[in-house]
Amino acid sequence: MSGRLAGYAAEIERYLRGESGVKREELDDDKSATGARREASEFQAMKSYERTGGGGRLGQGQAGSTGGGNAPRSSPGGRGMAGSSVSSGAPKSTAAASSPEAASAPIMVYGATLAGFRPEEEEENWKRRGGGGRGAGRPSGTGRAARVAYQARAVAARAGYAAGAQPAVFKVMPNPPSTKEAAARLLNYIGKREDEKGEKHDIEIFDEDGQVLAAGRARKAFLETFCETFEPPLENTNFIEVRFELDGEVTDAALGEALNKAFGAKPFIYAQDGQAVEVYAHTDERAGPLARVLAGGRENSRSKALDKIEARLSEAMGAAGVVAKAEVTAAVSREPKAKYFLQKFIRTHSQVRHANGEPVPGVKNSTKAAASVYEQWRPQFSGRERRNAYHLLFSARAGTDANAVMAAARAVLEEHAPGYKFVLAHHKDTKHVHVHAMVQARSADGERLKFYKPDLIAWRETFAEKARENGIAMVATRRMDHAMTRSFTKEHAGAYSRAQSDPRYQVSARTIERVEAKRQRRLDGQSLVANGDVIAAAWQKTVTTMRTAGIVGQALMAAESIGNNFLQFRRDRAGEGQPGPAAGRGADQTSQKSFLSHPGMRELNALIGDLNMAQTPLEMRRQMARVNQALDNMRETLPPAHQGQFEQYREEVNDKMHDRLARLQFERQQQLRGGGSGEPIPEREARGRDLPTRDDPRQPEQPRTGTEQEMRAKQKDANKQKAQQAEEQDRQTQRSNDNDYER
Repeated sequence: MSGRLAGYAAEIERYLRGESGVKREELDDDKSATGARREASEFQAMKSYERTGGGGRLGQGQAGSTGGGNAPRSSPGGRGMAGSSVSSGAPKSTAAASSPEAASAPIMVYGATLAGFRPEEEEENWKRRGGGGRGAGRPSGTGRAARVAYQARAVAARAGYAAGAQPAVFKVMPNPPSTKEAAARLLNYIGKREDEKGEKHDIEIFDEDGQVLAAGRARKAFLETFCETFEPPLENTNFIEVRFELDGEVTDAALGEALNKAFGAKPFIYAQDGQAVEVYAHTDERAGPLARVLAGGRENSRSKALDKIEARLSEAMGAAGVVAKAEVTAAVSREPKAKYFLQKFIRTHSQVRHANGEPVPGVKNSTKAAASVYEQWRPQFSGRERRNAYHLLFSARAGTDANAVMAAARAVLEEHAPGYKFVLAHHKDTKHVHVHAMVQARSADGERLKFYKPDLIAWRETFAEKARENGIAMVATRRMDHAMTRSFTKEHAGAYSRAQSDPRYQVSARTIERVEAKRQRRLDGQSLVANGDVIAAAWQKTVTTMRTAGIVGQALMAAESIGNNFLQFRRDRAGEGQPGPAAGRGADQTSQKSFLSHPGMRELNALIGDLNMAQTPLEMRRQMARVNQALDNMRETLPPAHQGQFEQYREEVNDKMHDRLARLQFERQQQLRGGGSGEPIPEREARGRDLPTRDDPRQPEQPRTGTEQEMRAKQKDANKQKAQQAEEQDRQTQRSNDNDYER
């Protein structure tokens, strides 16, 4: 273990005493470990590695080939044995990757711990949490193997981190290029850097074959082939039929004005029959989900999209002076069906009119009339850009061998994106090692590259594996393992920088807190409160596995200290030991601690964490049943004072589990359709609705009554409106801060 991890254990202890102001940079520079102790630790790790046979059967089989010290499967400088086609300037594997003896102690600790993991113990733990037994609740053998492999890698990653390895950082950057012009701008950004005088100059860019792309002609030629798979923007062909029931007599002029008020600039036609008005209109709403809700029965759906559309249309009609009740009767999203239903609308209604009130000509021949109307509307259809490329970032700590990081990044792209064209380059203008890449979103064979949450985890684990193969001590840990605050995004960084330089610019307090907390490397106190026992249990499992593998020394001491400190923190905050730094914050905080310190929370957090392992809707439903069973068991043992708070928490968990299920169902539908368009899931399901994992710092609110509740509700609405305005301003100004990336 390095002095940095010894300092991390000490930092936890200082946090328990209320001394959390220490920055992680100070711990990184801790030189308390002498050279002799470091050599002894490496010697012990080497012996453990040799006893396990350099990774063991689990490291090569069940848990995936992630054991450190093995020779790379492919040359990071090029593809396979095609060495003749690789430029001499392409990144090569470092010498440290050639033999286990030359690898660092953290890599060997990782491999030894991975080999020492006992899957039968994990299986028993899973059964005790409600996963065993017969019947539908039992997952397939493939699911068990995947779960064991994931747990093994997580334990080994914590052990490697305790031995001094750095966490892997892999990011999919926002605003990917969707057009050739945008791809050219990104290529220019990747391939140009500023020198000491502030003047931009070309830097080396490597393509998927390892060739260096010089400035000018070579880059232009690459861009031509890179953009061959780009698809044009999707044309919005979403239409709905709406029936309005008028409340009283309305003149033609008033009706036409009200309809234009309701549908805005969207093209539509309408027909009136007494008090009923039928409208066929273009819309920005996603008509596909609306059609499925209508087909399955609105009473059987949890979606409120139709209610919102109808309420908005009725309100707009009322604002124009026409009282009418709107009802969406049909929705269609594909152009052939849109033309067919337009023709049917013209054929089945008399006196069909345009939005301007003029009659639709040629209604006797509905086919020609519908074709004419559709072509008149086409220029007004708004398009939606496809995702044609991705901007990726591979990052390592300052001082890491940049050539090794480049080789690892190339190996990741070769493994996860075979057949996709890409470029990558190293940016030397930051302290950290940053390797940027631009990769096609669709290969020449039509296969789409996707980045759902399991994909992101897999890419990050592979990046850590390839880095270890190239001599870099790197592991794929989770934020929960460190109890660190969430990272901030490019948008947050841009808004924060603008606020620092321009006092007139308003930015939300949440954004300021998020940026400052990460830059100061603060621990996440709320995560420690809510999940401290789960984090401690994970480190205890790591310590047990390390002992089984024969690992001793500073790495084992650090892992054990971290787990013990988390347990002490939990005892202090629960009132079982000495008062923690948050003591005396009021009765509300006390009741919250009692709720979160319930013994059933540990099992519940473990089950919620296992939800991320579900890969199919069926697995997700089974896991949801286990979570709800655990919630039922916990509710029966809670005192009456906490029932209201617990029900609120349960409702939140179930809402997010259903959203996770909806995402899996969407992915399943895309697979059955042969890959689909590869577009992201609906915004309603994707934005801010992730499952509450074990490191989720959010806490349920306390129930309130009477006047205090009303005042707090008003204050909450006002704060929400102010925060929304600030966040909107954040989004509008982030475009001018392209060089402010996450740190």
